[in-house]
Amino acid sequence: MNDPGSTAEGEDLYGGNARPTFTDMIQLMDLPSNFLPETGKHRHSGRLVIVGDVHGMKEALDDLLDKLKFDKKHDHLILAGDMISKGPDSPGVVDLAMKLGATGIRGNHEDRIILTYDDLVADHISMDDPGPNEEKHKAQDALEEVSFSHGDYKDRALVRALGEKRIKWLKKCPVILRVGKLGSLGEVVVVHAGLAPNVKLEKQDPFMVMNMRTIKDGVPSEGREGVGWMKVWNKFQNGLHKNKRSTVTYGHDSKRGLQVADYSMGIDTGCLKGGQLTAVVIEGGNSDHKHKIVHVDCRERRN
Repeated sequence: MNDPGSTAEGEDLYGGNARPTFTDMIQLMDLPSNFLPETGKHRHSGRLVIVGDVHGMKEALDDLLDKLKFDKKHDHLILAGDMISKGPDSPGVVDLAMKLGATGIRGNHEDRIILTYDDLVADHISMDDPGPNEEKHKAQDALEEVSFSHGDYKDRALVRALGEKRIKWLKKCPVILRVGKLGSLGEVVVVHAGLAPNVKLEKQDPFMVMNMRTIKDGVPSEGREGVGWMKVWNKFQNGLHKNKRSTVTYGHDSKRGLQVADYSMGIDTGCLKGGQLTAVVIEGGNSDHKHKIVHVDCRERRN
């Protein structure tokens, strides 16, 4: 594999040139600058609160925001994907996000539910039906394998529980959120799973951004064989001039738990499995931005 620290700047590696075309999603969004924490003596008190995988665990999200004394007038909430699915109250999590004016990231579970919704619409199946028109334990479903290979009863049930308004909000969630330059953190980016080093954000493969865990033989992979992508990412960032470095915050990998390195912060700490719900809180200081990690224990149980 090429040494990411010695690669010529701007050269695309790790399969970036093979990126497929996706038209029904937002690849990249810039966070409005008014949400960025300020520095200096007369700065306002606003913070960025980036939360890992909630998975429908609304009670834990409420607890975390209460612990932080979150104030939607000054603070901005970012949910790093997998806001929904598996937990007891996915609709409640989306409702809270909309109420607070939060920015959501499209994770693999949002992507799955959006694709299920799109297939229901394409098949002219009513969203008002009492439930999926198929057996609960059916081995296969009617979803087209080309566009979606894992649809099942639970996905269709969750589509109906969420309803059209919430799903339309989820569709507006980008795969990549470019937060902006925040002092020593460099350019802060939020994704659900990971980023390929030395590939421009616009050229990242969105499937891998939502699913990757490792880089194997120079190519991003959703499997666990290979080198953790974040290790390659940090090595690459250390090879750049300090003014061109980026820090990425991500979730998706509860098995690894909390992972904090110089230029990456993994914050999926297994709330769904009875672990913790974790946030990175970024605020301004006199001369630079500062950040801290905040947790709450998860009292709910998954469905």
